[in-house]
Amino acid sequence: MQLIKRLTGQATPMFRTGEVLKLKSGGRTMTATWAGPVLFAPGNWMICQWFSDAGELQQEMFPEETLERASRTLAA
Repeated sequence: MQLIKRLTGQATPMFRTGEVLKLKSGGRTMTATWAGPVLFAPGNWMICQWFSDAGELQQEMFPEETLERASRTLAA
């Protein structure tokens, strides 16, 4: 019961799955693959994926407040 209360009491995530995001501190653009609460920490978290310079698929979890939407303009 406590778990259900905790999960349903969370605010709606700021971002949605499929959005292109980047860290506010900079770095590569990433695609959100999951958004929402987790059991081990408060708030909403994002699972994001991106490709490294070597072409390897990378994945990590981030608190949503550390992310922002990536610019829609392409670099020349």
